[in-house]
Amino acid sequence: MAKVHSVSVRALAEFAFEKGDLIPAARAASRMRDGVRGHQVLQEMLPVSWRPEVPVSRDIPIGGRVLRVHGRADALFLDGETVRVLEIKTTTKNPSGIMKYDYPVHWAQGEIYAALFCLNTGASLAEVRLTYARLDGSKREFSEDYNAWELEERLMAYARPYLDWISRVDDWKETSKPTLDDLPFPFDSFREGQREMAAQVFLAMKNHGNALIEAPTGIGKTAASLFGALKALGKGYVTALFYLTARTTGRRAAEEALDRMRGMGLALRSVTITAKEKACLLEKRDCAGCPYAAGYYDRRRDALKQAMGIQKLDADAIRELALDHELCPFELSLDISETADVIICDYNYAFDPKVRLKRYFDSKSGAGLLVDEAHNLADRARDMLSAELSGRRADELRKALAQFEGKDSPMVRLLGELLRALDGREVEQECASDPPEAVIEAMKRFVEIATELESAEPEVMEFIYDAQWFVRVAKQYDPEHYRALITPDERWLNLRLWCFDPSKHLKRALSRVSGAALFSATLAPMNYYASILGADGEADTSLRLESPFPRENLCVLRMSLAVGLKDRERTLNAVAQVIHAMAQAKPGNYLACFPSYAYMTMAFRRYRMLWPYEDVICQQSTMPEKARAEFIARFEASPKHGMVAFVVLGGVFAEGVDLPEDRLSGAAIVTIGIPQLSFEREQLRELLDDGDEGGYDAAYVYPGVRRVLQAAGRVIRTEKDRGVVLLMDARYRQEKYRSLMPPHWDVEDVKKMSELNARLKAFWEESGK
Repeated sequence: MAKVHSVSVRALAEFAFEKGDLIPAARAASRMRDGVRGHQVLQEMLPVSWRPEVPVSRDIPIGGRVLRVHGRADALFLDGETVRVLEIKTTTKNPSGIMKYDYPVHWAQGEIYAALFCLNTGASLAEVRLTYARLDGSKREFSEDYNAWELEERLMAYARPYLDWISRVDDWKETSKPTLDDLPFPFDSFREGQREMAAQVFLAMKNHGNALIEAPTGIGKTAASLFGALKALGKGYVTALFYLTARTTGRRAAEEALDRMRGMGLALRSVTITAKEKACLLEKRDCAGCPYAAGYYDRRRDALKQAMGIQKLDADAIRELALDHELCPFELSLDISETADVIICDYNYAFDPKVRLKRYFDSKSGAGLLVDEAHNLADRARDMLSAELSGRRADELRKALAQFEGKDSPMVRLLGELLRALDGREVEQECASDPPEAVIEAMKRFVEIATELESAEPEVMEFIYDAQWFVRVAKQYDPEHYRALITPDERWLNLRLWCFDPSKHLKRALSRVSGAALFSATLAPMNYYASILGADGEADTSLRLESPFPRENLCVLRMSLAVGLKDRERTLNAVAQVIHAMAQAKPGNYLACFPSYAYMTMAFRRYRMLWPYEDVICQQSTMPEKARAEFIARFEASPKHGMVAFVVLGGVFAEGVDLPEDRLSGAAIVTIGIPQLSFEREQLRELLDDGDEGGYDAAYVYPGVRRVLQAAGRVIRTEKDRGVVLLMDARYRQEKYRSLMPPHWDVEDVKKMSELNARLKAFWEESGK
């Protein structure tokens, strides 16, 4: 049976005549919205004999393959033996300045639609009408008559190059498939739990379900999950794989695992999508005036053909390819992702409605998902699905524009109208079930008019884009999953449409793919995470794995110090002494983890005052990539003395970093990691309250323990590692927290410094180090 490839009419026409510039996101969204409005206006004016939005599909056999061309014509009129097709294009230009053949791609769309309808109805003649319209009512119309056989020839002329391109992709997959089937596990043997994890991932892809997997840090989750998923890819249970991660270290681990597998014979094309800000080739990003965006589509096809011959398309390879062809590297990586076997990227590209890859995640697809560090996904999804309107930001933008464009500028006046609805002088902080209607209506009016105003200012276009998103969220606002957080900011009002419960959206997103595995070292309690991540359906499974490493390699000591907010100054010396004892027990590198920058900085200064000649470093609140790399480089192998790094729980150095063997000997964790009080978190506690402290646990306890376990997980990374974890907080003795600790932890209580020193000395003597 011939393989069927599906393509939309628009995509087929664009492939045949692709040319032109990239459009900045806000302007593209504006044009899309204008296009919908323009289509609706013209469709409403058509005679009753014309039918709007008519779907059509046809299978075209070509050389042993089948191309399924599908779409929805703007309007259709069947007039006896003649098919009449209307193609509507909205424009910001004056339509009178557009010539008949200025845009071949638009004629191609009309011709493809006409050809499909002729083939499906048996009509022998066709007329294609092309209408260019502006929202002010001005328009220009063109028409062209065709014979059915002529249209069929044109359809084939458009279809053959596209199918030739798709055939290249098919040929690559035929080359890759046997290497997937024959791929051995990339290490000499499975660690305990890795085989079970790989099997669970494979079954999730095969059964089109979701697997929630808690696996201890250091087990080798990246290799195990990829191995199971690649086997599913080889069997055809999924058509492409996404490895989703929130951190650069996670992306790098996935790339390294694939490199190792390629060294064992795997033929596989992978692409890493890097954030636009990091990938940009300009010193200062300016999408509107970017030379790599101008003429992008004129040069793209040659770059995509060259990319077909490259297996590893990481950030460096994408950058080199983009420079060779003078293309935007970010957009190029997105285009390459459409034909790659594995796509390594941030959660956003699968779950964020604003930027997700539409081919895979707007409707049902054959993709499989691997979600690394899945404990981060719920909070990230809350941010993705929320929208914020800041009166202060609107006021600052209005003042800046008034200086350059004058107070009578249309945009300045429009912002002034919006600000009248954002007066916050008599507003109190509130969490409301429904957003204030007056603000929503003002925002809708702003978006409606602002999208018709041309602006070259990036700040204006970004504000319009955010405003469009705000209106979109307002339309889908659901009190079961959303709340309106109203906060006065001096004179102005700040309104956040906050998605406190993202489970419905995540469940829907997971249902669009062929299978998913969500894994982390910290998913306790499993039932809570299954629910909030939308992975609690009938076809979904969960797996909790034990640590593969000998228990005696990890020494977990609990010391009941009073480290609550009111006690910190009083117990600061005691905390410093415990950290110092850990660092002095054996030469090595150590982490001292604190719940906030303020507490961390206070403890760091006290430590340096008490031991001015000790080797200590401290995390800064803002650290560029180079500074982070230098910080990690201080964790040298085979250290000759003690070095302590003061870091923040939940931060970049307490999660995600890999410091194997003797690069890290221990971690002192101060407090139970509970997040700081905030208006939003307090609302979350109330909204999730089940009458039995369930809201408090979800808002505070689970995130806090998660941070603790992530930090502790830095200590043991391989079978050879040995290390200590010090838990400093009297609350660790409570049953609520003890029940959330890993089962492989043998926690010992120490009450005095003498006991601590003796236990640390004994542990390191037992190790023979």
